[in-house]
Amino acid sequence: MERFPGDTVQRLAESREIDVETTGRRTGQPRRTTVWVVVADGVPYVRSEFGAAGQWYRNAVADPRIAIVIGGGRLPATAIAVTDPARWRSVSDAYRAKYPRSSGLAEMVDPAVEPATLALSPAASPET
Repeated sequence: MERFPGDTVQRLAESREIDVETTGRRTGQPRRTTVWVVVADGVPYVRSEFGAAGQWYRNAVADPRIAIVIGGGRLPATAIAVTDPARWRSVSDAYRAKYPRSSGLAEMVDPAVEPATLALSPAASPET
């Protein structure tokens, strides 16, 4: 998996929220959703608080070519489904550390939603 540059990872780690832009599965139109982001082992992660039922999550799974909107900039990215339960737990730990007193934390670290975890990587460059 490709990794974002260190300065981008740092900005994501310091951001309370980011917007994730997906393409609607049915409409083909861009959709933007505000989500929490965490960084674990140098990789940014996002998770759907509604698990697999989250619309933005379903869009990202259907078409992993997404964009991250942060600080007025838009970064093309790829959403990668995380299938390792140990990684789910480390991402949950990162949520607990970053958002310790936030309402909504319990939903974000619920074992039922852990499978709706996506790693973020820079968008692949077009083949030339």
